[in-house]
Amino acid sequence: MIDIELDGVTVIKDGAEVLSDVSVQIGAGSVLALLGSSGSGKTTLLRAVAGLDPVERGAVRFDGRDVTGERPGSRHVAFVFQRPVLFPKRSVRGNISFPLEVDDRPIAEIRERVGAEARALHIEALLRRRPRTLSAGETQAVQIARALVKQPQALLLDEPFANVDGHRTAQLRREVTLIQRGFGVTTIMAANESVDAMTMADRVVVLEVGRVVQVAAPLDVYDSPRTVNAAFLTGAADVIEVTVDVDVDGCWLVRPGFRVRAWAPALAEQCDRRLQMVVRPEWWQLDPNGRIDARVERVENVGSDSSLWCIVDGRPMTVKLARAGSVRAGDRIRLRLDRYVLIDPRDGYRIDLGN
Repeated sequence: MIDIELDGVTVIKDGAEVLSDVSVQIGAGSVLALLGSSGSGKTTLLRAVAGLDPVERGAVRFDGRDVTGERPGSRHVAFVFQRPVLFPKRSVRGNISFPLEVDDRPIAEIRERVGAEARALHIEALLRRRPRTLSAGETQAVQIARALVKQPQALLLDEPFANVDGHRTAQLRREVTLIQRGFGVTTIMAANESVDAMTMADRVVVLEVGRVVQVAAPLDVYDSPRTVNAAFLTGAADVIEVTVDVDVDGCWLVRPGFRVRAWAPALAEQCDRRLQMVVRPEWWQLDPNGRIDARVERVENVGSDSSLWCIVDGRPMTVKLARAGSVRAGDRIRLRLDRYVLIDPRDGYRIDLGN
């Protein structure tokens, strides 16, 4: 396992900066998830680490050693592409063993390593089959096994579960996590679903148009997204436009249909300004004395938890509550907000409320 550092990395393609001054560190044996919309630079970052895309400015370092100019084959990293790249004329066993064969490893070692990876990913029964007979999930499992068979210093995953169905996705996610933890291989993963990042990663990097906007633990990004996009990329969220009102009693976040008390003194500087309020579904609470009126359109109960599709001040909103089984479609309810994040639309970043 190795420490990986990107120091001011800039990548240019067709005259445009695809990555702009990206700096991030990935600790040895940890998992870093990259989150971003299409075109944000996730795949380019992986390719820069692998040496597949040239770095215009900045440096890529492995354990402090500058590898920016080194060829891909000397970096000892494994890359799992989003689109399967298997040899159609080779069996699954032949695909997994190929990197070891290229290195001219002994037959006994190849057999042992292939068997170990197949068992780890529960694909022993596939070893005799050809790629064309595999499902999307099986194909991706074979790609991962082939990537790990040489026990690389780093594992690069480009949206590895994007084309896999739901049941197999959850299974693959668990298997890859167990293998990664077992080997302790440093891993960078471009994630296409928030659940991948939230359940697998030690830290998350949010990219927007080739730039890093937030680096933090997954739950920290979820609880305090730095931008609206960071909020959407890490889970369900609604964005409400509010105006800051200041009176003798303090600050309020105001819409035509409600007023929310805001105790942060820092908001006094935002008086009469319009801000974006990011709200997670579970940040709402049912409260008969709450200041926010809602009309329930639909209720979905899962165990003791309820998801309510509501109309709040004329707009749809999702509310998740514990033990709200008595609420029915058509009810009028009162809500309060336990927390929220405010974004300044002038620069698109979170306002520090000092709490």
